[in-house]
Amino acid sequence: MKRVVVCLLLCGALPPVAHAQDAVAAFRRSMVNAAMGMGAGHIPNTPATPQAPQDNGGVTLQKTLTYRPMDNALGHASLMGISLGMSALEATAQLHQACQADPSIRTETLRTSYKGVNMETQSYPSMLSCQRNGDAINVSLAPPVMGGIVIKIERSVDYPAINAPGYDALKAELVTRYSAHLPSLYNASAVTALYALKDGTVTEKAHGDPVAFSPSSDQRASVTQAWMQIAVDVVPQNPSAVSHLSIAIEDIGAVQTITAEVIKQLNAAVDAKLAHNTVKPAL
Repeated sequence: MKRVVVCLLLCGALPPVAHAQDAVAAFRRSMVNAAMGMGAGHIPNTPATPQAPQDNGGVTLQKTLTYRPMDNALGHASLMGISLGMSALEATAQLHQACQADPSIRTETLRTSYKGVNMETQSYPSMLSCQRNGDAINVSLAPPVMGGIVIKIERSVDYPAINAPGYDALKAELVTRYSAHLPSLYNASAVTALYALKDGTVTEKAHGDPVAFSPSSDQRASVTQAWMQIAVDVVPQNPSAVSHLSIAIEDIGAVQTITAEVIKQLNAAVDAKLAHNTVKPAL
C-alpha cells in the first residue's frame, strides 16, 4: 500500500478562521495530488488484498457523520456502476467487475499542528483505482469520520481511432444518463459541467470547470454541493469519432463537512493530551 501524509494545519498560531481555511486548502491539495498520482499510466500495481494498517500511534478517527444523498441528477449519477455515497466494499466490487482485477488501494495519514503539538491519524484507505484497455477510474473515499464512503469519482477513457464510439451517439447518451448537453465542438473538444446547488437545484454550464471545495479559494463553494464535468475530444481528421472521454463528479459539500470534523477530532486529541500533562519544570 502507498502511504500519503497530509498536513491539515500548517501553523498552530493561526486564528480559527485561518486554521479552517488552511486545513481546507491542504485537504484539497491532498486530493488533487492523490488523483494525479493515480492517473492513467501511474496506477501502482498494489493488490487490493485486505491488510491491517501499520499502527503509527496516531489518532483513530471516529465515525460521527452520515452521508446525505442528493435527490437530483448528480445524486443519481454513476460511473462504471459507482455513485457518490457508495460504500468502499461496493465500489471495490464494481471496479473488480469493470477491470477484471482487484483495484489498487492508496492510503493516507492526516496530520495537524495545533497549539504547537503535532498530531496525526491512523492510516486509512483514501483511493481505489483500476484501469483496463485505456479505461482508467479513480474513486476517492472519505476518511473514517464518514465511514469511508465514495466522495469523488473520476473516469478517463482513450479510444483507438479504428474503433471509436460515434460523437452524436455519445452526446445522446449523456443527455439520457446525466441530463448533460455538450456544446458545439471547439478545437475538436467539447466540455460541459453540472452543478448541484445546496438548495437542491441543478444548473449546467458549457465549458464549465470543477469547483474547489474551499470558499476561500472558490466563491462558488459556499453555494455548491456537488459538481460533474464531462469533457470529450474527437479525432481531428474524423470529428464524428470520439478519441477521449473524461468524466468527474465530486460531492464538495461532503468534503467540507468531513474536513471540519477531522480537524475537530485531531484538535480534541491534542487538547486531551495537554489536559493530562503533569510535567513540572525542573528548576
